[in-house]
Amino acid sequence: MFLGDGMGLPAVAASRIYKGQKEGRNGEEGYLAWERFPNVALLKTYNADRQVPDSAGTATAYLCGVKANMLTLGVSPEVEAKDCKAASDTSTHVSSILHWAQDAGLHTGLVTTTRVTHATPAALYAHSAYRSWECDADLGEKGKGCKDIADQLVSDLPGRSIKVILGGGRQVFGAGLDPESASKTCTRLDGRNLTEEWLSAKTWQGLKARYVTTSRQLEEVEAEDTDYLLGLFADSHLPYLVERKEDSDVPSLPAMTLKALEILKKSQEGFFLLVEGGRIDHGQHSNSPYRALEEALDFDRAVTAALKEVDLEETMVVVTADHSHVMSISGYPTRGSDILGTTGINSTIDGLQYSTLMFASGPGYNYSSDGENVTRQDPSQLNPRDLDFKSQAAVPLKSETHGGEDVGLWAAGPMSHLFHRTHEQHYVAHAMAFAACVGASAGHCMRPSHATFTRRGTNRRPALIADPPTALHSPDAQDRETLHTPRFPTIDPAFQQELDDEEDQLIRELGVEVVASPDDHPLQEDKLLTGTDDD
Repeated sequence: MFLGDGMGLPAVAASRIYKGQKEGRNGEEGYLAWERFPNVALLKTYNADRQVPDSAGTATAYLCGVKANMLTLGVSPEVEAKDCKAASDTSTHVSSILHWAQDAGLHTGLVTTTRVTHATPAALYAHSAYRSWECDADLGEKGKGCKDIADQLVSDLPGRSIKVILGGGRQVFGAGLDPESASKTCTRLDGRNLTEEWLSAKTWQGLKARYVTTSRQLEEVEAEDTDYLLGLFADSHLPYLVERKEDSDVPSLPAMTLKALEILKKSQEGFFLLVEGGRIDHGQHSNSPYRALEEALDFDRAVTAALKEVDLEETMVVVTADHSHVMSISGYPTRGSDILGTTGINSTIDGLQYSTLMFASGPGYNYSSDGENVTRQDPSQLNPRDLDFKSQAAVPLKSETHGGEDVGLWAAGPMSHLFHRTHEQHYVAHAMAFAACVGASAGHCMRPSHATFTRRGTNRRPALIADPPTALHSPDAQDRETLHTPRFPTIDPAFQQELDDEEDQLIRELGVEVVASPDDHPLQEDKLLTGTDDD
C-alpha cells in the first residue's frame, strides 16, 4: 500500500503536470505511475466526528477498517481525543491489516518520510487517544498512565514483530544525534534508548537484526543476513528533498522501498508493506507547492521502483491518499505553463497576476487592506522555487488546513476490481484483507489461483518464454471454454459475451500467447518490464 499523505486530486493533477514539465514536455498529457492502474475509486475521508479529517483518524479507517475520531489512533469512536482512560480499555482497541497479516504468517514492514511514530504509520501498531503522544514527554497530565507511541512500537505487538521499519524519528526513541532536535520533538523523560532496547531484544532472541542511521549503512544491509531492520535517518522527519545537500546521507523514498521489499520478499507466505510519502502533506501545510510536488515525484519514483520488483499476478498494489488539502489549480493558464508559476493573466481588479497554485488558507496570506482596497504581492516578480516562497492564501493561518473532498484510489493486481466506485474510507482495509486472505477474510481463500493467466493475442509484447509451447495455435472449443472462464465474474454477462466474441476474432487472426510468471522463467524476467504504453 502506497499512501501519499495529503495527496488529494489537485495535488495529483499538479504533480502529473510538474513531472511532465521536468521531462521537457507540456505536462498535462502525462501520467503518474499509478494513473495507469486498471481500477480506480474515490474514498470519502470524513472522521467519525469531523467533516474534514486529520491523518490519525483517516489512517485508523483505511488501515484498521473502522472510522475513528480526529487525532485518535487505533481505537474505536468511543475514544475521544486525549481520553487516556478510554484508550486504556482494550475493548476500544482496533487492530490493523498489518496485525492481521502477521497473524496469518506474513512478513510486514513500514516505510515513511516522516517519523515512524507519526500518525500514518502509527495506526499500524499503536492504540492512542492522541496522535502527538509519540514520546513519554508528550503525554502530559491528560496522557498520564498511557504508553507513548514509540514505546508501543518497540515493546508491544504488533510493533515489535514488524520486520522492516524505515523513516525518521530518532529523538522520540531517545536516540537523537542532533542536540538541537530535542526542541522540535521531545526528549524522553524515562532516559530509555528504545533503539538499543529493540536491537537487544532481537539479538537475545537469536535474530539477525540491524539498526542503521544513514543511507550508506542502508545500502550495506544484506537482505539474506537480515531478519529485522530498523532504520531511522533523522531525529525528526526526513528533510524535504529540495532541502537536502548533494552529499546528504539520507536515503530517498525509492531506496527505502526497494530495501524493504528485498527483505520482505524472502517470506514464503507473502508480505504487507505500507509506504508513505508523508511530506507531500507538510509542503502544502506550509503553502509551498515546490516542496510538496517534489515529494510527490519521489513518491511516484517509489511506486515505479516497486512495480519492477513485484508480480502483479500475485501482489495487489494500492495507491491512495488519506485526505486532501485546500490547494487549487486556478485561472486559465496557457497549455504548458509552469505549474509553479503564474497564470499569465492579470486581475481586472488590481492589475496583478496570480499563481496557478493557490490555497484557501495558510501562512502565504501576504496582503493588506485599507478598508476598501486590498494590496498584495505580484507573484510574477517572485521565484516559486525559492524555499522562502509561499503561494498566496485567502485565510491567514500559521498552517494550511486539510480539505474535505474525496480522494482517489488506484489499484492493480489480484482482487483490485474490489475498488470500483465511491467507497467509505474504512472499506479499504477490508478489501485488502479479502485480497490477502487475512483478518476476517482468512477463511475466504478457496478461490481460483492468482498465480497464472493467459493473455490473448500476440500483438501486445513478446512472449516471456524462450521456447513457445505447441499450444500456440488456433484453439479448439475446449481451449476456448478454458480461456473464457472469467476468474472474477463481476461484469454483465452480455458484455462478457461481447468481449469473448472479440477475443475469438483476435485468436483466429493472431493466435494465442501464454504468459508465465517471471518466477517460472527468471532469465526472461526483464522482458516483463518492457512493453508499450498500452500495457
